[in-house]
Amino acid sequence: MKKLFLLVFGLFCFGQASAQYTLADMFSGKAKVVFLGLDFTQAKYIGRAGFMDPTAIQNQHMASWNTLIEVEPKKFSLQKPLKLRDGQYSSKVEDMIKYNKSANVADNITDSEYSITEDQVKKSVSKYSLSEKDGIGIVYVVESLSKTAERMTAWVTFIDLDSKKVIHTEKIEGKAGGFGFRNYWAGAVYKINQNIDSKYYKQWSKPYKS
Repeated sequence: MKKLFLLVFGLFCFGQASAQYTLADMFSGKAKVVFLGLDFTQAKYIGRAGFMDPTAIQNQHMASWNTLIEVEPKKFSLQKPLKLRDGQYSSKVEDMIKYNKSANVADNITDSEYSITEDQVKKSVSKYSLSEKDGIGIVYVVESLSKTAERMTAWVTFIDLDSKKVIHTEKIEGKAGGFGFRNYWAGAVYKINQNIDSKYYKQWSKPYKS
């Protein structure tokens, strides 16, 4: 009897340990949500005339675009677009800033169209070294910055932080705009957030709303 109890208890504990968060947990308020920032490791920069200083992008702007998420939360927070309660949402971009050091800008400036697949998104996520281990992480896996089309395209990706399993990912575009190179592309991030607020939140949450 004791052995049976230990077996059942062990299976219960394993089930608890291997449990993963879903979008339902986010919309119900059961999971905390962390905005991890922008992953540029698979990005291409379309329109050579718009990207004349790859060194600055590599060494300065990638970190700056991520840092804005924390230093300008009124503009770049995902709490409002995802209708998250106070205490449920936070941001922590330092892991993405470190991860982006492996990106190569100079070799990825092109005049050709470019896209990545959902499998490529998942492969990138599997390589993350994340300091946050509990809840749901959100990362924008950037596909392209297109000066030609004046837009950024990114895969908005929800991750179970403990397992690094991709819960959901969807390609969303944001129109660029703003004064100066940094702000021009930061404007595209802001527009992606707005698109989540105005369109995608309703689509994502509908299956879980009674």
